[in-house]
Amino acid sequence: MTEEEKAAQKAKPVATSPIPGTPWCVVWTGDDRVFFYNPTTRLSMWDRPEELIGRADVDKTIQEPPHKKATEDGKKMGKEELETSTTEDAIDDEPIKAKKRKKDDVKDVDSEKEAAMEAEIRAARERAIVPLEARMKQFKDMLLERGVSAFSTWEKELHKIVFDPRYLLLNPKERKLVFDQYVKTRAEEERKEKKNKTMQAKEDFRKMMEEAKLNTRTTFSEFASKHAKDLRFKLIEKMKDREAMYTEFMTALRKKEKEDSKNRGEKVRSLVSVGFERMC
Repeated sequence: MTEEEKAAQKAKPVATSPIPGTPWCVVWTGDDRVFFYNPTTRLSMWDRPEELIGRADVDKTIQEPPHKKATEDGKKMGKEELETSTTEDAIDDEPIKAKKRKKDDVKDVDSEKEAAMEAEIRAARERAIVPLEARMKQFKDMLLERGVSAFSTWEKELHKIVFDPRYLLLNPKERKLVFDQYVKTRAEEERKEKKNKTMQAKEDFRKMMEEAKLNTRTTFSEFASKHAKDLRFKLIEKMKDREAMYTEFMTALRKKEKEDSKNRGEKVRSLVSVGFERMC
């Protein structure tokens, strides 16, 4: 076994102890490190969760690793094992299916715990190697890729990102900091994107009206009936906005036709005047 394999073996979890009144457990690794695991959310972290800060019972639990205490109190553990064995013998009266289901459930939970712990350990090693700026960028990219809303809250958006490996690249304080920065900048970007999208939709709608070669006698109902399936028509979501744009377009069209008619009349009168002068 190589030194790296030995180190990885030592880094695996060897004991765990639940913290009363909370969903958290204290977990010890073979190399005497401690981290915290929440089996409900499958979240693990090296830093102590906020709700556990300042609790004397948590300090005491950390200072008394159960696996080391078991070694020191071998005789006591032997007695407990005997009692446990007696209890297990009593449980043998349970139906076989119920026992098997219970064992499978415990096995699944243990597997999930171990997977989460190993993920946290790998992330901790990566945090020690990769610069903070690079990790923050990856976390921000994850927020964007996962479609995290800039107009929501951290708690509401957490389910979108908590199972992404990049979630563990930062500690809790760094995650919240990057999220707050993302929300601030992304909100402005989304506003600009929405504005540009609206402007483009209106421009496409105007082009559609120009291509339709409308005349001043065409009603909006006739226009809408003919072009309702056109994507450019649908991109303007509200019917009243479509009609307002159509009315504006038709007003401009009537004005143009009136000016063209006036210009033609002036041209005709000018030609008649010139012809009359020549005759004289």
